[in-house]
Amino acid sequence: MRTLPERSERKGESGGITILVTLMLLVFITLTAVGMSRNSFREVVISGTARQGSLARNVADSGMEWSIYWLDDKNALSATAGAATNLGVLKTYLNQQPSLSGKAWDLMSPGNLYTPGSHTAVTLPSISTPAGTSMTQAFTAGLTRMGKLPITDVSQGVGSGAFAPATGAQNVLAPDLWAFRADAQVTVQSVTFIHAKELWVSTPINQ
Repeated sequence: MRTLPERSERKGESGGITILVTLMLLVFITLTAVGMSRNSFREVVISGTARQGSLARNVADSGMEWSIYWLDDKNALSATAGAATNLGVLKTYLNQQPSLSGKAWDLMSPGNLYTPGSHTAVTLPSISTPAGTSMTQAFTAGLTRMGKLPITDVSQGVGSGAFAPATGAQNVLAPDLWAFRADAQVTVQSVTFIHAKELWVSTPINQ
C-alpha cells in the first residue's frame, strides 16, 4: 500500500529535474546564438572598415601618381586650371625662392605652409555603395622642395667658371628634388578614413 506514493514521488522528482535540464539547455542555446550573432555582426563591421581602409590607401596612391604626372614639365604645359595649375605655380615659386626649401607648402593655397588634412582637398568622384550610401574621396597635398641633387663625375661649369647649379631655374645636370605628400580622406556616413603617403621625385623627370 505504501509503494504507490513512493513511485509517484519519484516520478514527480524526475519530471522536475527534466524541466530544469531543459531550461538550462534552452538558456545555453540562446546565449550561444546571441554570441554567434554578435560575432557575425562584428565581422561585417570589420570587413566594411577594411574595405574603406583599402580605398583610402588607393586614393593616396592616386595622389602619388597624380603628382608624378603633373610634376613633369612636359605634362604641366597642358594644365589649364585647378590643382594641376596650382602645382605648377607652386613648383616655379619654390624654384625661385631657395630659402623656402625644406618646408611643406599647401598645394591648394600656394604661399601657406601645409598641415595634413586641414586644407582644401583635391576631390575625386564619389562612389555609390550597394546600400545606397555615398562615399566621398579626396586628398590634401603638400609640396616640399628638397634642393638640388648632388651630381658626381660631371663638369658643370666648363667655359663659364660657375661650378654651382644655378638657382631659379632647373638644371639638367643638377635636378631638383621634391617631396610630395598626399593625405587621403574617404568619408562614408560621417566616418572618415585617412591614409597618408609621401613620394620623393626629381625633376626634370627622365623617361
